[in-house]
Amino acid sequence: MRIVFFGSSDFAIPSLQALKAGGFSPELVVTKPDAPRGRGRKIYDSEVKLAAVELGLPCEQPADPHGEEFLAKMKQLKPDLGIVVSYGVILKSEMLKVPKHGLINAHASLLPLYRGAAPIQRAIRDGRADTGITIMRIIEALDAGDILLTKVTKIDPREHAGQLRERLAELSGAALLEAIAIIASGKAKYAPQDNDKATYAPKVEKEHGVINWKLPAKEIDLLVRAMTPKPGAQTRLGSKRFIVMEGSVEQDLYGMGIPGGLQSSGEEGIRVCTGKDIYRITRIKPDNGRNMTAGEFVRGHHIAPDARFG
Repeated sequence: MRIVFFGSSDFAIPSLQALKAGGFSPELVVTKPDAPRGRGRKIYDSEVKLAAVELGLPCEQPADPHGEEFLAKMKQLKPDLGIVVSYGVILKSEMLKVPKHGLINAHASLLPLYRGAAPIQRAIRDGRADTGITIMRIIEALDAGDILLTKVTKIDPREHAGQLRERLAELSGAALLEAIAIIASGKAKYAPQDNDKATYAPKVEKEHGVINWKLPAKEIDLLVRAMTPKPGAQTRLGSKRFIVMEGSVEQDLYGMGIPGGLQSSGEEGIRVCTGKDIYRITRIKPDNGRNMTAGEFVRGHHIAPDARFG
């Protein structure tokens, strides 16, 4: 199988490594151009490019993968299959026609659930018990192609989005190896998605992480886990902004507190009243500060008895 691999974020790297280790080294790795990051806007190498170099694989970084020059290069390669993992560019029909067997994508949800950019955060935010990886044929419509196979995994009740993302990145590699073997055997059968059951998970922005302390503690916990590590579940204490990194739900035996009000704070955590029950913050990060335990935070910050988050 002559394979061309498209990927840009670090989520794609375990899949690239799995292809190499599994004997399906891509003829070409395609990733986005190097881009500025951080406050200094310094240009950093693409993480996928660095991984390709380490694996000894040729890499291209076209500004426009549909440009005439790059399309001509793709046609000269005569790939059997294109593989896309977290590339971040919607591929058009002229690219989809190039590989003999088309292009397949490893998507981090059980399609047709959570089409779009943020399926991992959304699955946790919605309190799903499981999620997984879907290998589908790419068409021009967003994440709507026919499904070749799925791999299901349970979501741990204490798992945050960053941890789940790492597991799904590894699972993508295993799923792709299985998919390639099926395609190479000539026995690939694709099943159409049920569009009536489709849901969408658009990109998560900072404002989606603002904590509403009037919500039940269970929903706040889901939000914190979904927004960790990025963009973060945000709240304010006085004039300062903080990112809640970790916490847990506790039963409120009295139910007399004001949402956002502190019931207690100490080494064991910062216990905050919500719309229902208590949310005990165990890790918190001041804006532009370091991630610390609740005990470290309490020792370093004066918290008034009548303090209120939100």
